[in-house]
Amino acid sequence: MDTKDIRYFCRVYEERGINQAAKQLFISSQGLSRIIAKLEAELQVPLFERSVRGLCPTASGSYLYENCRELLEKLEDIEIGIHRIERMDRELRLGFSCGVLNVFPFHKLEQFKTENLDIQVKWEEMDNQGVMDKVFQQDLDVGFVIGSIGREGLYAREVFQRGMDALVYEGHPLYDRKVLSIGDLRNESLITLNEKFYCYHSFVGRCKDFGFIPLIQIKTMESQLIYRFCREKMGIGIDTNIHKNDISMDGIRRIELKDAFSWRIFIVCREDHKKEKVISKLLDLF
Repeated sequence: MDTKDIRYFCRVYEERGINQAAKQLFISSQGLSRIIAKLEAELQVPLFERSVRGLCPTASGSYLYENCRELLEKLEDIEIGIHRIERMDRELRLGFSCGVLNVFPFHKLEQFKTENLDIQVKWEEMDNQGVMDKVFQQDLDVGFVIGSIGREGLYAREVFQRGMDALVYEGHPLYDRKVLSIGDLRNESLITLNEKFYCYHSFVGRCKDFGFIPLIQIKTMESQLIYRFCREKMGIGIDTNIHKNDISMDGIRRIELKDAFSWRIFIVCREDHKKEKVISKLLDLF
């Protein structure tokens, strides 16, 4: 059996019709019908029962589909692996979780590129889970994510850590405090990054540990807006302690949240790829 024919059969099975499947496969209905007929002749069993309502799989057709899907998925993995081997010495794909680029040492990446002129480095930014999924699926070679990784099949090593701070505007009752607890934020209007960021979910979870749901009034994609809204006295800002030198603190105090989670960056790759030449070089660099 030709694997292409099997793919076509699976699409007909899923669509329960020749015409619908043919449109998706960019093939004529007549050509697709011939492929199904050829499969049936080769197996010497009918795979579908024809009716005016469309196609209904026979028991043999359902059995073939159930077993072929697993086979096709395995073949896809093999194809991806083969292409990966062919391109691995020429290309490195990186993924960054939202927020990581604020502190990422690009000079190290430039050093890597200078030392490996034959390797093209590509990178993209996305949410935390997206980076991990793409690394696991081999769509990315290495990821930089926030928070510890407990996913089987992925190798992770911490490369950076900072604490979380509360940003309190002048005139607020908490403004003169040297240290704050998560519990001090109960019933306070808060400003945070939005759900695309790992720190949002970690912060909400930590508040729940203290027995309350935080009153988040503003969620944003940009850290600088947290400071702006806080300066305008719209609430207490929550941010990672990474912006000491690049954002104005006029009218705002940065106060340590003593029992908040740590903002930790991990470099991740597939466990079975960490010893590959290019990935190993990058792991050593960081």
